[in-house]
Amino acid sequence: MKKENNYYVAIIGRPNVGKSSLFNRLSGKRIAVVLDEPKTTRDLIESEIENKNKKITLIDTAGHFKGAGTDIEKKSIDKILEAIEKSSRIIFVVDGEVPPTEEDKLIADKLRKTGKEVLMVVNKVDSQKKKTFTNEYERLGFNPCFEISTIHNLGISDLNEELFKNAPLKRETKKIEKDTVKIAILGRPNVGKSSLLNSLLKKEKAIVANESGTTRDIITEKVEFDNIIFSLSDTAGARKPGKIGRAYIKGQPIEKFAFLRTEKIIEDSDIILIVLDGSEGRATTQDLHIAGLAKEAGKGVVLVINKWDLNPGVTQEKYLHRLRNRFSFMSWVPAIFVSAKNGLNIEKIPEIIRKVSENQKRKIPTSKLNRILEDFAIQNLPKGQKGLKPKVYFASQTNVIPPTVEISAKHHQFIHFSWRRAFINHLRETYDFTGTPIKIIFKSKRSQD
Repeated sequence: MKKENNYYVAIIGRPNVGKSSLFNRLSGKRIAVVLDEPKTTRDLIESEIENKNKKITLIDTAGHFKGAGTDIEKKSIDKILEAIEKSSRIIFVVDGEVPPTEEDKLIADKLRKTGKEVLMVVNKVDSQKKKTFTNEYERLGFNPCFEISTIHNLGISDLNEELFKNAPLKRETKKIEKDTVKIAILGRPNVGKSSLLNSLLKKEKAIVANESGTTRDIITEKVEFDNIIFSLSDTAGARKPGKIGRAYIKGQPIEKFAFLRTEKIIEDSDIILIVLDGSEGRATTQDLHIAGLAKEAGKGVVLVINKWDLNPGVTQEKYLHRLRNRFSFMSWVPAIFVSAKNGLNIEKIPEIIRKVSENQKRKIPTSKLNRILEDFAIQNLPKGQKGLKPKVYFASQTNVIPPTVEISAKHHQFIHFSWRRAFINHLRETYDFTGTPIKIIFKSKRSQD
């Protein structure tokens, strides 16, 4: 979906000069992963920032300008060139603690040839002593030149003012309110999450490579399907907690920080697309663990079995039978078999998401809910303990996303979880709650007296 009145500004520079830190500062929030490790950023990360009646779309880029030996590096360079091409202005970030490097000069030469306005930004200048190399950077020929420190928030306001000076005024358009569904694409590394995002968007938004762990930052893009806006977020591959911990101990913190971002996206999303590798023939324990995280967070869940065109001869029925046999909660989760690479069944995903979104918001009238509870309780009396027999009295739905039912009961602490599970299943038989967990909360009858 085309964004309104786009005015792009790309942040360009060699690795580890503070591009992502500056991107986060100007955005006012921590979007890009920031580490001392070079080449942390790979994809293009965008953020809209506003100042009075003007709006800018900032683009954070990778730092790959030479040594493009790997597939990821080559694709990162293509993304940088894409950002430069569509930007109206460019921020060229350099490291003020060292003199210009050959790579800085190479980038300066490339930017000069674009003919676009370039703002030189000398980062890491937080004292008079650290202005030693500013004059050398000014000789690269870009004006104006800003001395800043992203860590200490120095010089950022002046740079921000300059960015908006030539930005166009926002168009005054009548806004039509449309539903927005926030969706996170989750799964193990290398199952095809980025390919799925690209396929849904019908464009190459995220870098796709055979190397696992390609995606590190959260990439979010909005697209419209049948008057519903889907906010799609691609995430880093969800590894086992033990592997993340070992990587962090070994000095590889990207794993940890990328997963922390993923956890935040799960919390902020409405629906999780769990991507599985269908070419493996069966779901792994880690796949099911990821689905469990989504369920426990109260999110809608859709299983997307990708790479089905490469499946080893296992039928869809057999695959799902194995899956649902191992984990009973999967019985209410819809599944679709796709190939993000060749487009198999991709067009069916938006309709499944729309249906799950409707089910998440479904409300049962109190009168009908109590009739369901009464009928169920007659046939399924809760068993008690220590001579105390539980009794249920009244139910009401108190929330949606997920649908939440509050039940007033006596001695509810002795109601076994199997009764709760059976009642939820009974609700599912009466109403369509496909794709969404249902939450049951017991409330003491005494508090009602």
